[in-house]
Amino acid sequence: MRSSLKIIISLLVVLVACTGSKKYFRAAEKLEKQGLVNEAAEFYMESLQRKPTNTDASIKLKEVGQKYVSFMSSEFFREYNTGQMESAIDNFERLKGFTGRAQALNVRLNYPTAYEDDYKTAIDKFCEKNYDQGAELVKQKKYIESLTYLNNVNKYKPEYKKNKQLRITAICEPQYQNVVTFIQGKNYSNALKILNNMQAITDFYKDSKDLYELCASMEQKDLLMFQPKNPQYPEVVDLLFNSFTQNASTEHKNITMINNSPFIYLPGNNIDNNVDLIQGIRKASGADFFYVFDVTNKNGQYSGPSKTTAKCFMKQTFKKGDGTIGIEYKAVDYHSVKAKRSVSYVFSYKLVNAVTNQVVSFQNTTVTKVDEVNYNEFLSQPQANINDYYPYDPPVTPVLQQYNPNAWRGLFTANKTLKNEQELETLVNQETVKIFSQTLNNYVR
Repeated sequence: MRSSLKIIISLLVVLVACTGSKKYFRAAEKLEKQGLVNEAAEFYMESLQRKPTNTDASIKLKEVGQKYVSFMSSEFFREYNTGQMESAIDNFERLKGFTGRAQALNVRLNYPTAYEDDYKTAIDKFCEKNYDQGAELVKQKKYIESLTYLNNVNKYKPEYKKNKQLRITAICEPQYQNVVTFIQGKNYSNALKILNNMQAITDFYKDSKDLYELCASMEQKDLLMFQPKNPQYPEVVDLLFNSFTQNASTEHKNITMINNSPFIYLPGNNIDNNVDLIQGIRKASGADFFYVFDVTNKNGQYSGPSKTTAKCFMKQTFKKGDGTIGIEYKAVDYHSVKAKRSVSYVFSYKLVNAVTNQVVSFQNTTVTKVDEVNYNEFLSQPQANINDYYPYDPPVTPVLQQYNPNAWRGLFTANKTLKNEQELETLVNQETVKIFSQTLNNYVR
């Protein structure tokens, strides 16, 4: 057996890089001489598939392939009559697959037609045996063990008896019991995760729909957001307040924004460790979390455009006195231009868990967005194609110091327009909304 395996591996190594029909044919001949008829048949098949007009491969596939089919037929007969149904089924499917591929190549291989009925009977017996074992294990509440047998039935006859429902029970019942345990422990988040997994198996299992609604409602958190009473930048604060509200409503399904609260501004100057204040607002509003924020020290900066004069070299051709074409490089002045604009502000917030009276997240960070331009421009209209310009003088620049000028040339068509202050402020606000959203993801549970 080992020697046969070594022969096959060595042949595969040789064939791995080749695609020719002849090479597979020669490999098949070697296998056949070694008495490896089954393997040879597969190689003859491969040879013919690579070149359907290969007459020699067709003849040998008919001859050797029939021996292979006869071998598989004998194996099926033996396994079927000794009750080895799973092996018999696998063997017959290989038999059908091989003869089907041969038939597609106009090579007809024969096996007893009565085996078709035996194959169907084997499937019936295999499914019956596995179904009975699986059903008994489900009855004994050995759900994980039962799935091996129920999946065997599902492979051949998904609608066999009550196999479909038994599989659902075997898969969902252990998960359902875990859901009940989590709910009893008030761990609604994990219960919801399991219920979501169960929905991929079936839309309805026992009262899972009701349990889902219960967990979803228990996981729902009410958020009350406070604006600063005397904001330094009221327009920015109003815009962020509306953006935060929209983000919470559309991106965080477990959060409900409280919009009808009498508390627009945070009473007092500080909510840290003020249990009485926290509980008073919570009792009046029903909020689970408070979010307090402000924007200060807004700043916009602009620098440039700064222009640095530099020289490049334009390639020119000319006709020499002897009639030949010469090349020279003319020095041309250009400007390297840079400009920069930034907008920033200090964003501060506190997220308070009203149930535990704790500040669960706080931050005081500078949110900044910057835009820069860096481009080249000629002092006058260019006199040649941009590909005729070089950032160095080719005749006098050592070869090792010359470099690909494409990136430099690209700077002549690079973007020359900075984003204006309003555009950058919009980007800063969007970044701040991301900070808000990530905070909810991390802490509002």
